[in-house]
Amino acid sequence: MRSASLAFGGTAVPLAVTWLVWGTTYLAIAFGLRGTEPFTLSAVRFLTAGALLWGLAERRHEPRLTALRWRRATLVGVLLFSVGMGGVALAEEYVDSGTTALFIATVPLWSVLLNTAGGRPARGGEWAGVWLGLAGVAVLSAGLGRGGLTGAAILLPAAMCWVLGSRLDDHSAGVRGPAAQMLAGGTVLAVAAAVRGEFASPPQLAWGAVLALAYLVVFGSLLAMAAYRHLTAHTSPASATSYAFVTPVIAVLAGALFLDEPLTLHVLAGTALIVVAVVTTLLTRSRPAGPTTTAPGHPEAGRVRRRPASPTSGPHASS
Repeated sequence: MRSASLAFGGTAVPLAVTWLVWGTTYLAIAFGLRGTEPFTLSAVRFLTAGALLWGLAERRHEPRLTALRWRRATLVGVLLFSVGMGGVALAEEYVDSGTTALFIATVPLWSVLLNTAGGRPARGGEWAGVWLGLAGVAVLSAGLGRGGLTGAAILLPAAMCWVLGSRLDDHSAGVRGPAAQMLAGGTVLAVAAAVRGEFASPPQLAWGAVLALAYLVVFGSLLAMAAYRHLTAHTSPASATSYAFVTPVIAVLAGALFLDEPLTLHVLAGTALIVVAVVTTLLTRSRPAGPTTTAPGHPEAGRVRRRPASPTSGPHASS
């Protein structure tokens, strides 16, 4: 009994952390945007998280990055954090937080298309997931106004950049590599904020916005990633990636409860289609026959992979 409870606690707590934290990340961004602009919020978030991880790397006496690794980290950081998460924050100026989460939940589907383009044939279940997911996106988009379509036009490239950035990350630079990615991505976001004129007026430092930023740094970018690393090492791929079809539902419900975001027919139908699509894709991919690939459903986990026969390199919160 004691060993069983330890085993349950060893997976149940990290699982709950990934579900709840990543499911409420979009809500936190919405609250953060009430006090500051999207690129400014994202820049401060990733510069802070990157600095914390860099300090951890210093304490571990990890080797310095070579010029080649810095170039790779800069490219990956721009794709993941500047375009990916910066795009999420910008899109939330046009669409609800729950709708944003649903668009980002299509990341595993773009991963299937990238695999196919790279010469790995997709299975029937993966193609079924892609078509269901595209149908869900179409249903969601049909319920959006002109401003909402602008948000959708931002989110789809952001999701694709997460997939591409995930593939380009070599996962071999310890904590210092992800820290460099965040610092590079955050720096580009700061430049984008300046170009966009976000520094023209001082931010409104309301407590809600400050707490949202702290939540995004500590919980969204650090704690949840540590929990996800634990899951990839101690559970099956299907269990570890289950957040991908749980977090969109949590995000939609959180938006409805705390932000009064409407649960329209388009939102409910789109949620159902996208969740089923992601479940179909991830369960098909987790079968032992054939190689496994990156299976993210939340952008913060876009760079973690699990291979059935050997350990994988980790994401940006290896603590």
